Amino acid sequence: MGGTGSLLYMLFMVAIFGGIIFFMNRSQKKKQKKEEEQRNNVQIGDEIVTIGGWVVKVVSIKDDCFIVESPVDHSKQMIKKWALSSNNTIHEETADKK
Repeated sequence: MGGTGSLLYMLFMVAIFGGIIFFMNRSQKKKQKKEEEQRNNVQIGDEIVTIGGWVVKVVSIKDDCFIVESPVDHSKQMIKKWALSSNNTIHEETADKK
């Protein structure tokens, strides 16, 4: 009888641990999907914020990077798409979805 109780306890702990991992993984994938969608919806002329805190304007879009322009001295720089933190420009189709 003692062995059966400890076996059930072990199965219970494994189920709890598996559930925690499942929900953590699910929320992380949801966040990654949202970030990828945000990167793909950036358009030329949008004002974006980088993960470094720069507020810049997108002047060109390449495969895996943006060409951006600084509002202060109008210098152009290339940043990777993964460096996008947020997009400050609101598009009409985005407003319609809400």
